[in-house]
Amino acid sequence: MCSIDGFLDMEAKDMQKGKRKRNIVSCREYYCYKLQIRDDENIILHSGRSFQQYTVDEWIKIESQRLDFASFNRDLFRIDMLGGLLDMLHHEEREASQIGRNRYLPHSFMGGPRDMRRRYMDAIALVQCFGKPDIFLTMTCNPTWPEIKVNILRTDEVHNRPDLVSQIFHAKLEELKKDILRRNIFGKAASFMYTVEFQKRGLPCAHFLIILEEKYKLLTPEEYEKYVCAELPDPDTNPELYALVTKHMIHGPCGVLNPTSMCTRKKGYCKFKYPREFAEQTSKGKNSYPIYRRRNTRKSVKIRVHLIDNSWVVPYNPSLLCKFSCHINVEICSDIKVIKYIYKYICKGPDKTP
Repeated sequence: MCSIDGFLDMEAKDMQKGKRKRNIVSCREYYCYKLQIRDDENIILHSGRSFQQYTVDEWIKIESQRLDFASFNRDLFRIDMLGGLLDMLHHEEREASQIGRNRYLPHSFMGGPRDMRRRYMDAIALVQCFGKPDIFLTMTCNPTWPEIKVNILRTDEVHNRPDLVSQIFHAKLEELKKDILRRNIFGKAASFMYTVEFQKRGLPCAHFLIILEEKYKLLTPEEYEKYVCAELPDPDTNPELYALVTKHMIHGPCGVLNPTSMCTRKKGYCKFKYPREFAEQTSKGKNSYPIYRRRNTRKSVKIRVHLIDNSWVVPYNPSLLCKFSCHINVEICSDIKVIKYIYKYICKGPDKTP
């Protein structure tokens, strides 16, 4: 099978052929049984990092078996002999045993270079057909969601339970897709694409690129303000939204306030250009994201010992933030010209250790 959907369809057909007793189970059924959350203690689920090591080892076994089978097809695995000869010439290597050979993973290997390039080319084809994307949305898993807290033990850590976190995040992600495609919270979508990545701390995040129909295109700053906000809300009139913004949508502190932050460069500035400059009204940027309204209201909130104002707020959509209660960044990108960069960014795959 070249795709997971095809594998699941084949498995469903086998189950419908006859509900007779079987002496064997599929690989998926076996691991579902092992990773199932039950009332009795499951040593695998509560073994900390050993659980992650177990899942990685078993996944490697499955992939190695599949790739060994695929290695019979020379179209999937190709040896770059010319590259080996060039290495010999450049490094003056004379021993044949020391000459390296490059092996290329097939596009059916999920997350491989060919697979990510194929996904990127499919996404760029959407731009040729429907035009530039209008909205760039990023949703990150919240480890304090009630669904996670109820099903996790006090002795467990969230990043050690990827099975539980992935299931809950997938359910939230499907609800977000319904809001975008069926409920049309941004207008009727002509096309969209998204990718899911796992951050270094183990939490999944999704990147969406949404292309709206011509009738619902966001063309003016007034239309931008209908869906995106970059200010602290009033704590008296909307205390719930104020608490969510201060918890999930504040960047940093970084830069001069916190030189040890991951986004702080050697010269002491933030690579994401925070804090942003104040602006009395929303305006279009020059070949970039819009300049959102960030008024200097002299109001601040204390975040990690530092006082933070509107210049540190990440752009967000109030309704989505209240509904999902997590970091959910919304950007208008209809005027940005670096379209290829945006699509390559979300199709780059997770960070890898060299």
